[in-house]
Amino acid sequence: MGLFRRSSSKPPRRGLPGRSEGYTPPYQVESASRRSNATSRSVGGTIATAFSTFITLFVIAGAIGLAAIALPFITSIGGNGSPTPPPASVEPGRPTLSEPSEPITAAATITVSGTLPQDLLEKSDAIIRIIITREDGSVITGAEITMPKTAGFDVAKVPLSAGSNVIEAVAVINGVEGTRSAPITVVRDTSAPALSVTAPTPGAIMDGDSVTVTGKTDKDIDVQVRNETTGTIESGRSTTKGAFSIAITLRDGTNVLTITATDGAGNQTSKSVEISTSASVGRISIILNPGTIILSNRKDFLITATATDSTGAPAANVRVCMYVSATGSPPSEPVCVTSDVNGRAAWTYAFPNNFNTEGRGLVTVTYELTVGDPISGTQNFRVYLVKP
Repeated sequence: MGLFRRSSSKPPRRGLPGRSEGYTPPYQVESASRRSNATSRSVGGTIATAFSTFITLFVIAGAIGLAAIALPFITSIGGNGSPTPPPASVEPGRPTLSEPSEPITAAATITVSGTLPQDLLEKSDAIIRIIITREDGSVITGAEITMPKTAGFDVAKVPLSAGSNVIEAVAVINGVEGTRSAPITVVRDTSAPALSVTAPTPGAIMDGDSVTVTGKTDKDIDVQVRNETTGTIESGRSTTKGAFSIAITLRDGTNVLTITATDGAGNQTSKSVEISTSASVGRISIILNPGTIILSNRKDFLITATATDSTGAPAANVRVCMYVSATGSPPSEPVCVTSDVNGRAAWTYAFPNNFNTEGRGLVTVTYELTVGDPISGTQNFRVYLVKP
């Protein structure tokens, strides 16, 4: 038998078992689970990358915004201290006037304030002129000042005429006026408000410890009532029809009330009303010892006073003043003491050594009560050289 022989030109190739030369592995299909996992990893990476990019851009935008805000402050700190230029809204070549704090006034002059644009600050051969148009239509130059070096300016003692005053400012360069500012208006009012008091009537006797003062004046202005006797002040305001009603407390006895109306320009009108309360003003008694003076025996006597207030209680711990007048002698200087808890006060009076005139005399005692009018009393006496 012949032997089977391999070709010597191509020796056998070692390889995987069961695979011969030229073997091509079959097409492999990935499982659904593997594809899903890969896709998830891809999508997740894309979202993370996008989120990271968004955060980065947000941080960068915030940093740019903060830099924009801080830049003016950094610039001002590092600047050379030059004045801040006027606002961009200020029109070049045209001053701007500030609205007056008191558009209605009784004053004869005012101070006008304003602002200049940057281009006018560079003019050394220029002035600021204040022009006033009066209520009668006449136009005057109220004031002129040299061109300020700063944006803000004040012009003092600008005259006002009665009624409306329309005020403008203008830059004058080489004698030529520029564009006038927007006008402001100031009214000068020197007329005092009308005032009438309807209650209480002068001389009225009131019950109680207070009274309501009523009357009429200009509409919507301030009204003040002052009790001159006590120093008490109450304030109010008139209505749109000019009526007012203000209550104020009274003290026992006489009360002088001053009513003052003040309009928006500061003009005032005042009236006074004197009234009384019907309450008792207290009582006072005076005893002289001796009641008849015999100069040959003695030239002094004791004055004793006792008083009660309007409620009948002792006028305790109040100031009591006494003085003596007599024929042939000038009135003595008042002597003041303090009453005791019983309302009692005493003083010994002595005539001068050279006094030797017969006649009549009078002792006057006044208690200055803490509430109500002072109360006074008198007591007569006789003077003899010798016993009659």
